[in-house]
Amino acid sequence: NIIPVYCALLATVILGLLAYVAFKCWRSHKQRQQLAKARTVELGDPDRDQRRGDSNVFVDSPPSLEPCIPSQGPHPDLGCQLYLHIPQQQQEEVQRLLMMGEPAKGWQELAGHLGYQAEAVETMACDQMPAYTLLRNWAAQEGNRATLRVLEDALAAIGREDVVQVLSSPAESSSVV
Repeated sequence: NIIPVYCALLATVILGLLAYVAFKCWRSHKQRQQLAKARTVELGDPDRDQRRGDSNVFVDSPPSLEPCIPSQGPHPDLGCQLYLHIPQQQQEEVQRLLMMGEPAKGWQELAGHLGYQAEAVETMACDQMPAYTLLRNWAAQEGNRATLRVLEDALAAIGREDVVQVLSSPAESSSVV
């Protein structure tokens, strides 16, 4: 009678699948905790975790960038402006555009140009607003290096001149977030 053998085999396969799903859920939960921890840094001191040595960042550090030195005069170089300092409406438009169109030119490709590993991109993809998550996490981790110039360069590299144009356009509101 071979039926008990098939039942035992089926039970083993089901248990294996359940164990796999449990492991993936646990791993996803851990990655979300790390992203949440990174988000809490965004309004505080973004270098705090790095000084303590317990940073849980998924970012591969891009080659060292030159510090942004604003031009002299009454109108400083807008490229040195921090992403978090542009108006909320402008940030939302950037996020909306990154979610539209080809995936190869969207927020995931931008994440790669900003130095994020595939594992971090997969974690962000589980979020309801992955473009928001990416840009906030990037701004929090990079601190004073999260300038519009760096973001515009990365967007230009993936062929998203439409988003660069939104960043370059004068804001309707001059308030700082």
